[in-house]
Amino acid sequence: MSSVEIELKLSVKPDAIPAVRQQLFQFPHDYTSPQHLTNIYFETADNQLRRWDMGLRIRGFDGRYEMTMKTAGKVLGGLHQRPEFNVPLPHPELDLARFPSHIWPENTDLAYLQAQLNKLFSTDFNREKWLITYGESEIEVVLDQGTIFSANKDSGSQTSLICEFELELKNGNVTDILSLANKLASQSGLRLANKSKAARGYALVHGSSHKNGSSHKTLPRVPDELEWQQPLSVLLTEILAQWQEQEEGWLAGLPEGKMGLVQVLQWVTKLTERQTEHLPILDSLANLLPELKVALNMSTATWSENCSDAETVCYSASWLQCKLALMQWLMAQHR
Repeated sequence: MSSVEIELKLSVKPDAIPAVRQQLFQFPHDYTSPQHLTNIYFETADNQLRRWDMGLRIRGFDGRYEMTMKTAGKVLGGLHQRPEFNVPLPHPELDLARFPSHIWPENTDLAYLQAQLNKLFSTDFNREKWLITYGESEIEVVLDQGTIFSANKDSGSQTSLICEFELELKNGNVTDILSLANKLASQSGLRLANKSKAARGYALVHGSSHKNGSSHKTLPRVPDELEWQQPLSVLLTEILAQWQEQEEGWLAGLPEGKMGLVQVLQWVTKLTERQTEHLPILDSLANLLPELKVALNMSTATWSENCSDAETVCYSASWLQCKLALMQWLMAQHR
């Protein structure tokens, strides 16, 4: 079975979970109590699937198994759009021939590829689920809490916590996902996340997670100016991409991420000033931007307190609402 998965990932602080859950129960919904899920991700020694921008896993639940392949897609801010293919399995053993043949690059030797695949990392988490009717859409909201495990031959076992909400469009339009997320963002403790569990697992394996070795990395410098003659959709895409990258860096303990974010907010200010059409989105941004700039200016630049300040700012309600407004603006360009 194939589909195009459209979802929004929101990292959440544990102490914010009760309030978000309470909000979700206020919408028309079908609720599923927490279920225990395990996933095993596979890769070759030379990261062939990763180089094809593909991700392969086997999921286990209640004695049943499903093999999933996610193929190349795109991420806008925290909005993920990736084709995925799911097939049931009688046992937790790979069988690549069960996938449609067209998903593979030309001349792929499936038997050889399968022989080269090894278990790379796994996830173990509890999933709580709401199927919400919102606007003109059905949106599945899940709360995942657990752990990513990887066995790195150089540094030993590595782990990373899972604590996130995912909003997936089941039926309807993308704007309703952003609108629902904006409702949930009325309180602090949430932020857009652009890395899937698989991407975080790869980071653990290769020693590049936020908690492992970040002090030895640097962020690309943010340009002083954008090429303003580009279409609005291109400008918004670039702004969101830079915002996400600099934010991830600041949260990882890289002080230059904060400076990059100052520049990104200057871009957003200039972009709103250059637009002549009147949109509610522009009014929202105009109200939020001064608060964000003050928050960045007040945060300390000292290394010891940098991460704490980054979390305070990046998990604030106004920070998330501003990014969601930019995403709504971007989505409006494609309608």
